[in-house]
Amino acid sequence: MNSKNILFFLLLILLFTINNYAKVINSNSIPLIINDVIVCSDNTNVSSQKTLGKFVPLTGDIEQLKNFFNALKNSKNRIIKIAHYGDSLIQGDVITEYLREFFQEKFGGKGIGFLSIVSNDIKMKTSIRHSYSDDWKYVSIVTRNPENLPLGISGAVAIPKINSWVKYETTENLKSTSSFNLVKIYYSNADNNSVIQYKINNGNATNINLESGQSLKELKINLNVPGKSFEMKFISGKAPYIYGVSLESGNGVYVDNFPMPGNSGVSLLQISESVLQDFKKYSDYSLIILTYGANVNAPKKEIFNYYESKMINVIEFLRRAFPNAGIILVGVGDKTMKVGNKFITNPDVPLLLAAQKKITEKSKVAFWNLWEAMGGENSMIEWVSANPPMALKDFSHFTQIGGKRIAQLLFDAIMDAYKKM
Repeated sequence: MNSKNILFFLLLILLFTINNYAKVINSNSIPLIINDVIVCSDNTNVSSQKTLGKFVPLTGDIEQLKNFFNALKNSKNRIIKIAHYGDSLIQGDVITEYLREFFQEKFGGKGIGFLSIVSNDIKMKTSIRHSYSDDWKYVSIVTRNPENLPLGISGAVAIPKINSWVKYETTENLKSTSSFNLVKIYYSNADNNSVIQYKINNGNATNINLESGQSLKELKINLNVPGKSFEMKFISGKAPYIYGVSLESGNGVYVDNFPMPGNSGVSLLQISESVLQDFKKYSDYSLIILTYGANVNAPKKEIFNYYESKMINVIEFLRRAFPNAGIILVGVGDKTMKVGNKFITNPDVPLLLAAQKKITEKSKVAFWNLWEAMGGENSMIEWVSANPPMALKDFSHFTQIGGKRIAQLLFDAIMDAYKKM
């Protein structure tokens, strides 16, 4: 084949590719890949979303969810807070974003809720656009904290330099996070000269002096128009400890996403109990969901006994800080390992599930079996192989589509218990 024929052949391939790409762009379903996470527009009709997974009810102590269920009945007249703690399974707001959407559709409220100042999952999120300057001093549960700085409700704290900034911009991907009309800023360690500057919707800058003191403070900024963006900059004075902001809109339900990648949940004990009690004054959580287990591995079986003991301590710790909160422990999902050319359920999974059920019994909390809801043994293979994929090819984490399905199954289980209470 001469050079002219080769050139003509390559041109045909290019035209064919462009034509098919245009068909995808003009379709109602646009799959996007963000940091290896596959996302589809919300109006996508994905059959695997309906066929994979099954309803699994809550078990364990359902009675301790009574305060939460009573609060839901009065959601039009109050703010109801849910804290969703977890490992990398909920990073990027995965699972949480749709759990929030389902709760707000049924019980009201609008806004993403709590957001940290610095976050390592901003490129994964589709529920918010989050950016910040690179000069914040930041420590968290998953980083070193040599100065023993106080960690906030999310297990993190950020300290600014002059002109350090952070910005949040809403998206239209989900109704629940498309706008807000109230900003709450949580901080401590300021003095009378500490000044921040903020902008709403890229408008005029407003300066405000922070309240001095070592205890936790809450600064509220009420908006006259729906908020689409919020930008904050530290201007002068003593640098405060800033724990995060919350974007909200009136009464209803807010589900705060607190991911801690690589963590088993035991590190929650690094948060000072006094700090949690301070947060309770402003965010008295009615429900705490714990989604951990992916990072509990067992070269020795004794690790499960250790994990059981420590997680019981974590639950007691959270219960002391938020005595009115119900607690749901989400069991580990299907974890796989490669044997030859096949992926099979890791033999640690039944051992870990047994430990989590013991935690449930001893701590008297509710339990939701994610592994069973996914389909049980070797089910992760089906989630990875779904079209479009509902789990990533690491055979550990869900895509946004898979996260939506998990959120729906968990929400259905909670609503099932709610109706029966």
